Amino acid sequence: MSKFTKRLYRTLAKFVFPNSLRISFLRKAGVRIGKNVYIAEGLTLACDLGMEHHLDIQDRVSIAPNVIIIVTSDPNNSKLREFKNKYSFIEIKGKVTIKHDAWIGAGAIILPNVTIGEFAVVGAGSIITKDVPMFTVVAGVPAKVIKNIETE
Repeated sequence: MSKFTKRLYRTLAKFVFPNSLRISFLRKAGVRIGKNVYIAEGLTLACDLGMEHHLDIQDRVSIAPNVIIIVTSDPNNSKLREFKNKYSFIEIKGKVTIKHDAWIGAGAIILPNVTIGEFAVVGAGSIITKDVPMFTVVAGVPAKVIKNIETE
């Protein structure tokens, strides 16, 4: 599949309705998505074309509106790119895994090299900079654990 086609699928997925069609387009773009996943409108997947497979969304995940998931990022045409060999933070890339039964709140931003644990809750507007443990609620900028989810 061409890079243009993948980009088209990603763009359509951001705005299309219903959820099943959105998920179908994201899968066609290369995103790994499990069963019974809900992704609301406005999901932005920030990554270089061809890197979509670095996003893994497992079963029964719920993603609220306007979430941003960053898999790759760099300063594009800026001369800052010339420093990427000396300063690793100039260009970031990695995998994002959202484990089963997690819930991502509206407007959250998830950075690369992060795993959201099973049954974790990410508060609306949070910025996720590191792994989120299973059965926890995180919120804030940067996100911190604010509560544990008790299980029997």
